[in-house]
Amino acid sequence: MNGERSIPAPVRQFTLLSIAILVGAVVLVSCGFFDSEPEPTPTARPSPVSAVPSPVPPQVPVEVVADIPPCHSEVALQQGIAPAAEPTPEIIRIQLLERPYRMIPQDIVLRQNRWYQFVITAGEEWHAFTVHGLGDRLSYEIPPGGEKAHLVHTTNAGVFVVENWRRLPESPLRNTITVIPQGVTIETWHEACGFLTVYAPAADSSLSAPLVIQGEVKSPSHSWLDVARVEAWNRGQRVGVATREHMESKIDHKLFYMTIPYLPQGDHTLLLKAFLQNDTLAATATMPLTVLPDPPLAATPQGFRGFIDHPADGELLGLPLTVQGWVVIPDSIGTGVGTVEVWDGPRDDGKLLAEAVFGINRQDVAEALGDPRYASSGFIARLAALPAGPIDLHIYIRDRVTGQYVSQPPLVRRVSIAEGKVADADWPVALAAAPDGRLFYAELQTGNIRIIQHGQVLPQPFATLENVSIHRDAGVLGLALHPDFPAEPFVYAMYVVKDTDTGLPSGQRVVRFRDDDNSGADYTVILGDLPATTNVIHNGGRIAFGPDGKLYVTIGDTDVPDYAQDPARLEGSILRYNPDGTIPDDNPFPGSPVYAYGLRNVFGLAFQPNTGALFATDNGPGGFDEVNLIEPGQNYGWPEYMGSNGVEGFVDPIAVYGMWPEPAIGPTGAAFSPDRPDLLLFCGYNGFYLRALPVRGAETSKDDTMVLSTNCALDVTYSSDGWVFYSTISAIYRARLDDLLRLQESTAQ
Repeated sequence: MNGERSIPAPVRQFTLLSIAILVGAVVLVSCGFFDSEPEPTPTARPSPVSAVPSPVPPQVPVEVVADIPPCHSEVALQQGIAPAAEPTPEIIRIQLLERPYRMIPQDIVLRQNRWYQFVITAGEEWHAFTVHGLGDRLSYEIPPGGEKAHLVHTTNAGVFVVENWRRLPESPLRNTITVIPQGVTIETWHEACGFLTVYAPAADSSLSAPLVIQGEVKSPSHSWLDVARVEAWNRGQRVGVATREHMESKIDHKLFYMTIPYLPQGDHTLLLKAFLQNDTLAATATMPLTVLPDPPLAATPQGFRGFIDHPADGELLGLPLTVQGWVVIPDSIGTGVGTVEVWDGPRDDGKLLAEAVFGINRQDVAEALGDPRYASSGFIARLAALPAGPIDLHIYIRDRVTGQYVSQPPLVRRVSIAEGKVADADWPVALAAAPDGRLFYAELQTGNIRIIQHGQVLPQPFATLENVSIHRDAGVLGLALHPDFPAEPFVYAMYVVKDTDTGLPSGQRVVRFRDDDNSGADYTVILGDLPATTNVIHNGGRIAFGPDGKLYVTIGDTDVPDYAQDPARLEGSILRYNPDGTIPDDNPFPGSPVYAYGLRNVFGLAFQPNTGALFATDNGPGGFDEVNLIEPGQNYGWPEYMGSNGVEGFVDPIAVYGMWPEPAIGPTGAAFSPDRPDLLLFCGYNGFYLRALPVRGAETSKDDTMVLSTNCALDVTYSSDGWVFYSTISAIYRARLDDLLRLQESTAQ
């Protein structure tokens, strides 16, 4: 759903929620003791980005001077490399393997001012993908067993980003393909030429271990660097490592943290190294610091000092949230703290939520206490699985030597969670809320339709669809309940059907089940032989019932854009049917199910409660993501026009996102809440943002769009009891819309 990605592929279970701990902001609000002693005064210090807004504006990070080999362009200029008069291409052969669909080589980097001939060899199935880089976009479609070559001259050196090819579920959302030219080795050519920036601790810090290093790795050209790990080396030994689970991916960089459990006392210069997925060195940096000596342990400490910087008492928060502060045990080795734990309620009858990352540099606390040993006394915990509503967070401390809980009352914060996690789920791509409180959802890859009842996922699926194709934009894509449910107890689903001989998609199908005590009975095909693509992208696949009682179905352009301009075809259209699959007499094209056309890949349908108007989200090609007001019989321009053009005969969108230099948002599921019929809610696969667009007719402006959550990647719906439900690739959340709006207003101030 990002550019050429128009619906999430069965890529590896990668999400911001699957990264263990966000590199949180070490932003100081105010520091103090848990007891009645005066609070220390905070001092300015570097701060990274936090998932939870802080009352204090983030400060500029301190960048460690990087020890990086020369970049591509610098080496090219030094060597006097110039474009060849005649193409003398270096051959780069990319092999697309058959199952499990991976590419060899894994990474490709190109030198400046060189000719390259890309030769791509396909396996036994259809393959299509897009290469971004060097100011060019190279789109490939390769027939089974075929070969295709493309000659390109590199006016700029850089990293090619390859999208829209079949990937392993555990592979990255984007795959960087790097080819080192002939005669060039890693030792003589620095491939990625990235920048490694350290946020904390500041250079030349004096502190005690353990300590946490936080920072980012970024490409100078804003291209994607698929950093697999960051290592810290000291005197020839690796002393710390940050792997993917210690990272958060942003549009053009990766944030990371790593813990250094121990360093001997004295001065050190740590060497940080960032590596790509093929072990190519991407960036390096040096970080000088001093480790203070530990004094002898005087006695077993019985109390600690500490403070919770964030969140504040009574604060309204979204998920994920970070709890951060500082703790020390006086008169002990180093900070004296071994473990920091966050509990839901008192430890006797509560629940352990997380162990905090401890050891973050807090020089302000050390200065306030008059003892530099306490410079690494900060902690951060990231919480992502909490219910909505009030919660008492309790912070408990374990002694570094004994491992026992320190016998002092915990630090406590009472907060309110605006959105709550309902359940873990496996790619819950489509949601449908029943009037009786049940939530039906479809799993993209498994063929299962499941039910959440009374806050629990029922152990047995409601139904399991057979023969489902699960390549790329395929799987179970749509779900809807009959408009008179449960009086008419029918559950509708749309999925891509697999050809049993080739394994590729052979078409799409809308089917119906009867709800029989949480079990799907009477499987009935309502619509068969709807179009699908063997290129496994742009299938559409959404279904929804309108206030007119009709069934609306989306079909993507199936990767053949011209189809969308032909109203005689179903591709690139929104279709309208009676609930039994027949064609309504009042459709705009007599005898045809086509209701509107000229659309690329609609993955969100929503009917406005007070007007009945139909709105749709449409994915553009690497941008030009649209929200459209759908009128019967109208042409929405794709592929002739993208965005707003004012051309007669074509309908302009009411909002366009992903216009350069803004990134594509990959819009997905859409819904209206009866509580606020003026707000169109829709998800985005890029960033997992739940957005709210105020719909004001001709005055609608995408600049008024609000971000309400970072947990909405696939679908959003509302229930009759006032909850808004929305999903990521691994979980389902719910919230009250008013709470989300209040949270958005508080963070926007």
